[in-house]
Amino acid sequence: MELKMLFKDKLFWMLGVYVFAAFGFGFRYMNGLILFLGWNIILAGCAALLSYLYVHVRITKKPLIVTLMVLGFFILFFPNTIYVMTDFIHLENYNFFIDYPSVYAFKIMDWVVVLMITWGALLSAKLGITSLERMKPYLYEPVKKYTYPLMAILFIASSVGIYIGRFIRLNSWDFLKIFQVIPTLFENFSFFISFVAIYLVIHVVSYFVFSNASHNGYN
Repeated sequence: MELKMLFKDKLFWMLGVYVFAAFGFGFRYMNGLILFLGWNIILAGCAALLSYLYVHVRITKKPLIVTLMVLGFFILFFPNTIYVMTDFIHLENYNFFIDYPSVYAFKIMDWVVVLMITWGALLSAKLGITSLERMKPYLYEPVKKYTYPLMAILFIASSVGIYIGRFIRLNSWDFLKIFQVIPTLFENFSFFISFVAIYLVIHVVSYFVFSNASHNGYN
């Protein structure tokens, strides 16, 4: 892998700044949510790192099995790049008003939490979409014409993964337990389908906001 490319990647530098800020603010305010946000961004960074590794194994023409293994791990970690957007639900635990809607609480820690969730959500989504853009040119030729259908499948799978992570509390490395949790998906099936549909839209919007398509325009 070209380590020089990693050192030149501004997103990885921003990731480092974010993690430093998360631990700083987390310990300053004794806030576990902010600390966990730092961990979530590290997991999003793992997906980006795996995308660099994928490019490396393609350029160096490693055996197909190696490429598929790296791709498989990337798919497992990719949901972490969009997952942080679910952390906005934690704002319910913070008080922005003394008397809604006009009397504000003026508690700076609550707004630091808003900063860290928003910053983390934007940064991790950018890491994820940039990773896809990095990998697209190195797909095998027979599948390149199916790039967008494959991305749609990835986004659906990622949305399912986010649901499993948020509501069933499994992590990316718990993939061997996936068959144990499948029955639980049917316990709130209508909510599950609606949630996946919502996050499919979020994936697509994130792609058009952060990908090269947003800069190239349309003919």
